[in-house]
Amino acid sequence: MTGIAYIQASSSGAQDGGPGTSDPGAGPPGPAATIIGHLGEGAEYLPVISGSWPPYDHVNVQGGIDRWLESAGGGEHRLLGLTGFRHRMFGLADLCQPDGGQGMRIGGVAMRDFPSGPDGEVRNCVQCGLYLYENKDLRMVLLLRGSDQRGPQPDVTLEIVATDPEAARAMLARVRELAVEHSVYRRQVVSFGEEAFGPAHGGLLSFHPRPRLAREELILPEGLLDGIERQIIGVAHHREALLGLGQHLKRGVLLYGEPGVGKTHTVRYLISSMPELTVLILSGSALRFIREACSVARSLQPSLLVIEDVDLIAEGRGAHPGNSPMLFQLLNEMDGLGDDIDVTFLLTTNRADILEPALASRPGRIDHAAEIPLPDAEGRRRLLSLYQGGLTLDLADPDRVLHRTEGVTASFLKELLRRAALIALEEREGRAVEQLRVTDAHLDAALDVLLGDGSRLTRRLLGGGVASG
Repeated sequence: MTGIAYIQASSSGAQDGGPGTSDPGAGPPGPAATIIGHLGEGAEYLPVISGSWPPYDHVNVQGGIDRWLESAGGGEHRLLGLTGFRHRMFGLADLCQPDGGQGMRIGGVAMRDFPSGPDGEVRNCVQCGLYLYENKDLRMVLLLRGSDQRGPQPDVTLEIVATDPEAARAMLARVRELAVEHSVYRRQVVSFGEEAFGPAHGGLLSFHPRPRLAREELILPEGLLDGIERQIIGVAHHREALLGLGQHLKRGVLLYGEPGVGKTHTVRYLISSMPELTVLILSGSALRFIREACSVARSLQPSLLVIEDVDLIAEGRGAHPGNSPMLFQLLNEMDGLGDDIDVTFLLTTNRADILEPALASRPGRIDHAAEIPLPDAEGRRRLLSLYQGGLTLDLADPDRVLHRTEGVTASFLKELLRRAALIALEEREGRAVEQLRVTDAHLDAALDVLLGDGSRLTRRLLGGGVASG
């Protein structure tokens, strides 16, 4: 948001302990004397240009200001802090009043490190500071304030007053452009978590390393992945040609299937395959941040918005009559994208049968739905080979394990091999293990445990299905 206020203040600064005071023991100068002393006479009539951002964008606003100052054509600036600013609502117009500082003085700058990348990178950001900028005849004062989650300052704000008001407007617009252009979230994988907007994280999103997953590590039925790739990767690859032909870019893809069949694994592969995309992930309680996530996705396109377990918010309205605000928000966001906006909605669910028809059955919202099925015998054979890692599978009857695992998921097979390896290791206790052999007996013993009555809950969690005994 952008707004305008006006400074109305005395330019003498005498009541504020400023440079004009004759008392050498008056202490640090007040903000009014400092601001008006920098801007000169007539400052009380200059407009204050203001803008605001959500808390998670503080790190990007700081980056935008820093870049503007570095490229402002040779101008000089000083950064000053304010004492006693916390839990107070004030702006530049207030600070220019002789008593508007509410006892605040010029002091050290309150700073805070915010994450700026997945590998521990941080950016030092101003919590509350005055920038005094000068370039030839142009003078500016900037007030940058970070969000105070426990106080009256919910957003990040930047206020600017300048001897040339048009320069102030141009500066604010340029900071906005730079904040988006050089956003720390661009081409990153980030998630909105339970505390994404809480005090502990300062309103920042959480960074995640981009997964590395080769196509051959994804075991799916023939042709299934081709359709998913064409709708997501293919559209991204041909975006310019599609736009030139009058075709739209927005699309929605739904992956559904039982828990453990590989929906998340497929998502990881897609994220790995498109390093140029900004990826935003919503799951669990963070699904309430749909509006914020869509705003970031639009700003940082091309982007991929992953909504895991979408049935949590998109269950058919007939099942529970009443308002479904998060469902409506999701529908509105998907409908509100322009045809030239390169944002993909990638939704996952274990319960496609209960999804709201307005979401799942309307072209333009979900354009492609793909069921990730339970692996067939050949799929299970390939999964065992994939998950064996450094194990040596010495099986006299490979078909036996394939028969006994009919109806299980990929997650079940992964756990089966780990348990078989543990059984083999227990047999070799005290002896060096250079190459661990896993035999039919080890796999049978592990299957006996996983398929036994005592492992019903484990089997359900892993996707044991109707495996044979």
